[in-house]
Amino acid sequence: MTSKQETTADAETHLTTLLQELGSSSGLKMSSATAQTQLNPLLDAFSLASTQHARSLAFLVISKIISNARPKDPSTASEKAQTDATTKLSQLFTSLLEPRLSSTDFKNVFPALGLFAALFQVDQATASQILQKDGVMESVIDATDLFHGDEGRNVSQGVAALLSQASGSKSCRPLVASHAMTWLQAQSQITSDPTLRAAAAITLTKLSRGAEEDASATTSSSGSAEPLQEVRRSTDDLVSVMRDLVIGSPPNTEPTSSSKPTPQATLDAVEGLAYLTSDTNIREFLSVDSTFLESLFSLIPPPKKRQTGPVPVIDADNATFDSPQQRSSSGLLYGIAVIIANITAYKPQLTEEEKQVEKLKNMTQAGAQSGQKLAESMDPMEIQRETPLYVKRRCRRLVKAGVLPALVSIASRSESESVRRTTGKAFLSLVEDKENRGKVIQAGGAKALLAMIRTALAAREAQSVEPKSAKGKVASTSHQPVRALDLQDLFSIQALAKLSITASPLLVFGPDASSSIDAIRPLGHMLLNPASNLLQKFESLMAMTNLGSLGPVVATRIAGYKEPSLGSILTKAETLLLDDNVLVRRAAMELICNLISSDEVWERYTGEGLDGKTPVVVGRDSNAASAPSTKAVVNRLRIILALSDVDDIGTRLAASGALAMLTSSASVCRIMMEDMEDGPKKAFAILIDLISPLHLEEDDDDDNSKEKQMAGSAGPSPGDLQPQLVHRGVVCVRNILANLNPSPPESDAISNIVRAAETTKLAGVLVATLTAPSSAGNKEVVMAAAQALKWLANHGVKLPMK
Repeated sequence: MTSKQETTADAETHLTTLLQELGSSSGLKMSSATAQTQLNPLLDAFSLASTQHARSLAFLVISKIISNARPKDPSTASEKAQTDATTKLSQLFTSLLEPRLSSTDFKNVFPALGLFAALFQVDQATASQILQKDGVMESVIDATDLFHGDEGRNVSQGVAALLSQASGSKSCRPLVASHAMTWLQAQSQITSDPTLRAAAAITLTKLSRGAEEDASATTSSSGSAEPLQEVRRSTDDLVSVMRDLVIGSPPNTEPTSSSKPTPQATLDAVEGLAYLTSDTNIREFLSVDSTFLESLFSLIPPPKKRQTGPVPVIDADNATFDSPQQRSSSGLLYGIAVIIANITAYKPQLTEEEKQVEKLKNMTQAGAQSGQKLAESMDPMEIQRETPLYVKRRCRRLVKAGVLPALVSIASRSESESVRRTTGKAFLSLVEDKENRGKVIQAGGAKALLAMIRTALAAREAQSVEPKSAKGKVASTSHQPVRALDLQDLFSIQALAKLSITASPLLVFGPDASSSIDAIRPLGHMLLNPASNLLQKFESLMAMTNLGSLGPVVATRIAGYKEPSLGSILTKAETLLLDDNVLVRRAAMELICNLISSDEVWERYTGEGLDGKTPVVVGRDSNAASAPSTKAVVNRLRIILALSDVDDIGTRLAASGALAMLTSSASVCRIMMEDMEDGPKKAFAILIDLISPLHLEEDDDDDNSKEKQMAGSAGPSPGDLQPQLVHRGVVCVRNILANLNPSPPESDAISNIVRAAETTKLAGVLVATLTAPSSAGNKEVVMAAAQALKWLANHGVKLPMK
């Protein structure tokens, strides 16, 4: 074993021992006086000779020190307790870092920079307080002039990495801008050291993004406002630097081993662009750069496949950029996903109420004068580039450049919640354009979305499990509500719903109906989730309507789906039948219409099988209708009959279609004729209006953006749909009359029906339908109308002569 290996092994042993002591019941007593000796192994972990394993142990030790010093329950701790803990930790780490940062020995300075950057990642408050101490920032910057050659390069990289972490802190950004701006800008132009260049660029990016929110604080400090203004002006240069790093070789430079970006440089460049693509102009600029897009997507490894053999062992210490471990790092995938999501993002569509709230919020946050200046400074071209037309074009450019296989690959590696959610958001933006949906399906997007959704649902279930009791037994979860998915997790489900609406479920999910069953759970969850907005509920209903059309097996699964503590799909759909939004009512009615093929929904709407008895018929004892279950059936049928008479043609089609099926049940016919107010007369009036309406109105055209979004492209005109309404109305009439045959002709029920038919002139409408040219080719309509007329004639109703 070499001396380097012995030193590394010793460091790992010391760190392991230190971690054990910190985790013991007695703990490890620390003070500023003893920190130099006790925490020396931490510094060794960030030396050049250290291994990745040692650095991982060091992060665990830092985290343990922080958690031991801070209050056990941060949510209930007072602000003073947190401040006191920060002060104590700051004193502890200052005693370790300050003398080494001011040293002239490379072996002291370089590890101190690494430890300081790690502290920012674990406890930003403590690290920020240390950096703001007198002389600390000066020591950090001075270190860049003390060393030369390889030592100078390593120290500069360490300083840039530290400043990158510090720029994420609001309190440190003015300090970094005032002390390091010139140095950072110079390093961002050094093409010979991509790692340093990328670290400097990401620091400048963080300063740029934070400059606006920190403006009020920085202008009150002398000398700090001008550098921040300069940062904002240099955004275009930063984009160019990071673009070059992603592509892999700076322009007009021969690719050499020194100019090739390292994994860390590429990661920093991707992270920086993830920040910068929040700017609309930068999104547009990058979307037309096919070279950049293809290079960005090439950083993503192929989709992960199931391993059938032993898991391969990867040497993390010697991993190169091309190793799967390095390339599939969560940070890299997340950064790429954010860039894609930002470039493809649509501006949120607000309702009038939401627009007013946003306007009031802006008026509250800024005075009238500053608001006017903001409006004057807005770039008209930037506003135009936020319109749906421009976003759609950006999405299509990314699809052409290969974004779909890239997203599918990211989705297959979605262990990270942040990566999963951001990928789902990107998919949702891409499928907003119907032209992209077929391409998404072809690329495996539907399966990728399902995989991410399963992961999210499994994580939710794991978090909903009640912890073990003190005796080690799992307590009962009967009263423990299952946690619903967060709003960010619904993006993937909504994208899947859009695919399911416009394409056949067999194309989206698989070649047989059973393959579509896996989609019921996520679509049902989005419908039932309290966080879902109206558009998401609408699209969930539409997607499940499409699934329900596959047949009784799938329809039964949809009808029977329930979420603990959230309810059932069927109950929620019935509630939405009364929603104020026309399109949501229509979608709910269409879903229920398609679910009638299931036994559960059939029994729910007909009353058949409720008590294990045969269906009721006309002439049966009317007291049977007083049973609670029968009252519920009456109410449900009353709603469907009412929806068959609304102005919206789509809703009428779905409701009358449901009635056409339900009236094949004798019990439903009896309920409609006997148990409803003005039973025969009202029912016949509604059915006659289906067969021969007095007027047919187009859907209302309102300016509500979300309703327009739900409506999508225009469907068939009302005139085109009239034959379908006629068909449904005639079948309903025929079914009702045919199911009355078992009753005695002289019964009161029959007499009431005959009078209602005469009053509403039902026979005349049927004769007109039978002889209409439009009915000539429809045998089903002709047959049903003839059967209904025959019943009326047999019961004494005079038929008009045509």
